[in-house]
Amino acid sequence: MSFLHATFPTLAKLAGGWLRTALPDHCALCHRRAARQICADCAHAFDADRTDAPLRCRQCAVALPSLTTRRDGIAPPGVVGATICRTPQPLVCGQCLRLRPAFDATLALADYVAPLDTLMIRLKYHGALPFAREFGERLGDALLTRSDTTALMVPVPLAPSRLASRGFNQAWELSRVASRRAHLPASAHLLHRERTTAAQRGLSRDERRRNLRGAFVASDRVRGRRVVLVDDVMTTGATCDAAAAALKRAGATHVLAAVALRTPPTS
Repeated sequence: MSFLHATFPTLAKLAGGWLRTALPDHCALCHRRAARQICADCAHAFDADRTDAPLRCRQCAVALPSLTTRRDGIAPPGVVGATICRTPQPLVCGQCLRLRPAFDATLALADYVAPLDTLMIRLKYHGALPFAREFGERLGDALLTRSDTTALMVPVPLAPSRLASRGFNQAWELSRVASRRAHLPASAHLLHRERTTAAQRGLSRDERRRNLRGAFVASDRVRGRRVVLVDDVMTTGATCDAAAAALKRAGATHVLAAVALRTPPTS
């Protein structure tokens, strides 16, 4: 009976979130009528829909300050003396040059800022699972040009206790949608979290790395394979770094971190 009492509130929360957003007739951001979760106008919050999308670090996808690219090759207002090119060369940020993470590259859809951060919070903490479809489809579309057809899609796992309390793993929900869109196989059984770690929120980059040391173990089924490692938000990259290190120890040849949103650098 105790299991049922613990399960019913979780199911009710998930059902409520799903029903509120499952069949949208209004944009979740501007509330105007729309055929999907985010209307075409609000979709400009995503990099792929912006003409002034920031250049991002090839390694960790952090937005590089004062470096922007325009599809028309014209410098944006306020940028003086910047080199603008139609096909910018891949760049690596100073942090990644100093301490190279275990993942080989990162794909991010946008920064973790308003208005998209509110949708991710609703997905992650309030059970609004249909937002996983919105983010997942866009992630899958982006992966069509960034990964090969032999890659395996693997979500960053939650600790069992956190999965039980939340009722779902948002990284797996994103993976399920993105894998269908990108025509890549996905599995939630190739990477496991060996222990429950302290919450990452509020920890520094170094504290996060120490907190996650030895937290993940990967299956030898990834040996010789390229892996797309999926997570919802990358903040410092410590989680994807620890997970990618486990995949590399198990024999993965290349790890692309694919995240919906990337926390911008603090000033």
